[in-house]
Amino acid sequence: MLERIGASSVVDDAGFVRSSGHTVWWGDSGRRVEEFPAGDRGYQVLRTELDRVLLDLARVKGAEVRGDTTVNAVEREGDIYRLRYTSGGRPADVSARWVLDCSGRSGVVARRGFRRQEEGPRTLALVGVWRSEDGWDVPDATHTLIESYEDGWAWSVPVDDHVRYFALMVDPHVTGLERNKEIGSIYRSEVAKTDRFAALLENQELQEEPWACNASMYSADRFSDDHTLLVGDAASFLDPVSSFGVKKALTSGWRAAVVTHTCLKSPEMESASLDFYEGRERRLYDSYGQQSAEVFRVAGQGHDHMFWTARAAMDDRYDEPDQDGELDIERLRRDPDVLTAFDRLRRTESIDLRAGPSLAVIERPTIIGHEVVMDERLSTPSIPGGVRYLRGVDLKRVLTLAPDHVQVPELFEAYCRTEEPVILPDFMGALSVMISHGILEDH
Repeated sequence: MLERIGASSVVDDAGFVRSSGHTVWWGDSGRRVEEFPAGDRGYQVLRTELDRVLLDLARVKGAEVRGDTTVNAVEREGDIYRLRYTSGGRPADVSARWVLDCSGRSGVVARRGFRRQEEGPRTLALVGVWRSEDGWDVPDATHTLIESYEDGWAWSVPVDDHVRYFALMVDPHVTGLERNKEIGSIYRSEVAKTDRFAALLENQELQEEPWACNASMYSADRFSDDHTLLVGDAASFLDPVSSFGVKKALTSGWRAAVVTHTCLKSPEMESASLDFYEGRERRLYDSYGQQSAEVFRVAGQGHDHMFWTARAAMDDRYDEPDQDGELDIERLRRDPDVLTAFDRLRRTESIDLRAGPSLAVIERPTIIGHEVVMDERLSTPSIPGGVRYLRGVDLKRVLTLAPDHVQVPELFEAYCRTEEPVILPDFMGALSVMISHGILEDH
């Protein structure tokens, strides 16, 4: 996403810690070290610094940024909106044809009839910043560390070689928090419940007094209405265990910009663009809600506590995501039919691939470049909404090329000659999905 919006170089130049993966102690599974594939690197960032870098880039690209402001009201006046705000203590206003609420959890617009609070577990994040002069005794100092314990879970990220943030996620209603005690005391008592984190922090220096913030999930009854879009955390907030919140916010902002641009440039695409935006925001929330419940279920096998059982039981609250052209990669990796197709492709000496008998080609809105357009998708009974791209592989192009090739390596080489090259594992995975879902049939 940073590459797509032209921000990767300035983020690279900001000097953030580049992470190679995660080290996890979850449930009763023991230590698990997970490296990002293909040598990829993530970023461990201070939110304030990332915000500054992206805001400076927005200014360079022509955005007008008004600092030291508080939006007081957003009012509809005929065909425009009037935003009333204070800047430097003085009242001001600005008019706009479209309003994007990117105000996060505060939800300046979202709280006016859009926001929907989840009924169920509450999550409180307790955060502290620690310093170790000698560095941290962990397998990889760049890694995010994650540990579950009896009635909560904890994560830690580095911001340099010596300083790490340590946060604990607890439920104030079911976790044994000591009442009428200051946050610092509660934080230290929760750290003491952990195993690995408590050992890591022994004899280390707490840089400042810990603080607490709300980390409970919420969504919205609708994400767009009358030239208004809810964006990022204003639209919804995922459980932190999903580890997808930052990317969700970035993609939501990019998608909202593309949708707004399309509606202004091509009014005839407004209805399809808004339906696309609404569906994608809802799908992401429900999809990661289900995945989070599964992660909690795994931990609950090692921790018999209401914290885990209540969260694991929430998976039936989420609608099965509409298949709007983006399949759930994590689910596909565990799908036995996909795995069987992958194994067969890996072992076979020859292929004879043809379009499946139930395949249909449908049109659905999608983003190409900076606009929402109607695009052809491949649809089967198991993918009624259709799909076009998977891990960067154009499935429609594979469908066209497949009948002319009798070996997988030949098909892969032909694809990479005519389309943007992809890596073989991604191509094999996409081909396996096409076969297991009836887009292709091996005769």
